[in-house]
Amino acid sequence: MKNTKRILIIKFGGLGDIFLSLRAIYSIVSHHRKKVVLLTEPPYDQIFIKSKWFEEIVVIKRSLFYFYDKIQIKKKLDVNSFEFVYDLQTSKRSSSYLSIFFKLGIKTSGIGDYASFNHANTLRDNMHTIDRQKEQLEISSIKFLKKIDIAWLFESKRINFNSKIKYSLIVPGGSKKRTNKRIPYKVFNHIIHTLLEKKILPILIGSYDDIEICSSLEKIHPSIKNLCAKTNILDIAKLSKNSTVSIGNDTGPIHVIANGDMPTFVFFTKHSDPKLCAPVGKNVKIFNYKNNFEKFCNTIEKEINSFS
Repeated sequence: MKNTKRILIIKFGGLGDIFLSLRAIYSIVSHHRKKVVLLTEPPYDQIFIKSKWFEEIVVIKRSLFYFYDKIQIKKKLDVNSFEFVYDLQTSKRSSSYLSIFFKLGIKTSGIGDYASFNHANTLRDNMHTIDRQKEQLEISSIKFLKKIDIAWLFESKRINFNSKIKYSLIVPGGSKKRTNKRIPYKVFNHIIHTLLEKKILPILIGSYDDIEICSSLEKIHPSIKNLCAKTNILDIAKLSKNSTVSIGNDTGPIHVIANGDMPTFVFFTKHSDPKLCAPVGKNVKIFNYKNNFEKFCNTIEKEINSFS
C-alpha cells in the first residue's frame, strides 16, 4: 500500500515574522517533496495559496485557551495522517500543540517536552529568526535554503503603476500594539520633502492602524500618493520590485518590501533589535534612531541623494 503520510508546518505570528520564516518553510517543502500541509491563520492563507507549496492550508482562530485551539486542530486535521510536524512558531502555545502529535509517536520539531527533535539551544532567543530556524531545521537534517522561489509573491494583477515614474514606498506607521517601534512623524515629513525635491513620488503604505499618520502626511504634501489601507500584501510586493528606494519603520510591510530586493531603508528604535528581527533582502540598510532628529535626517537625506 502506498505511503500517504504527510508533513505539517505550524506557523502563526505577525506579518514580519511570517516573511522571515519563508526560507525555513520552503526548505521543509523542498526537503520532503511530499504532501505538505500548513497550519496558520488569516490572512496568511490567502498569501500562501499563491505559492502552490502546499497540498492543503488549514486555518484556525487562536483563542485565549490552548485546549480550545487543540480541539480546533483535531477537528480540522486528520492528525494520524502525518509523519513529521514542524513548529516554526516555537511559542509556549504552539509547543503545546505538538503534544497532539508527539503522543501518537509522530516526529516533531520545535522546543519543549513534546519536540522529539528539540532545538534546546539556551541562546536561541538571542538569535536572529533566520539563524534560529536554520539551526532548528539542521537538527532534523534539513538543509536550510537561502535562495528560494518566491516569484509568485510579485504577481498581483491589481497594481498597474506607470513604470516610468520614479517612486518610493514609505511605511511611516506600525502596529498600534507597539507604537514605541515607530520613529517620530517629523522624520517622515522631512524624508518626503527630500524625495519630492528629487522628483521621486512618495507612496504611503500602511494598514488601518496607520490611516491617521498617512492622512496627516498627505495634508502637508498633497502631491504624494496615499495607498494606506488600500493595498494587500501581494500588491505591496508588486510595488516593491520597481521602487527606487523604500523607507519605513520595523513593521510587517517593510519585510514584504525587503523581499523585492530593491534598496530598502529600515528604521529601528531602542524597542526592537535588528540583530533578532531585521528584514532580509539583497539591498536592506538598517538605521537606528536614537532621538537624534537632525543627525538622523541628514544621514537619510545623503542616502536618498545618492539615487540619481
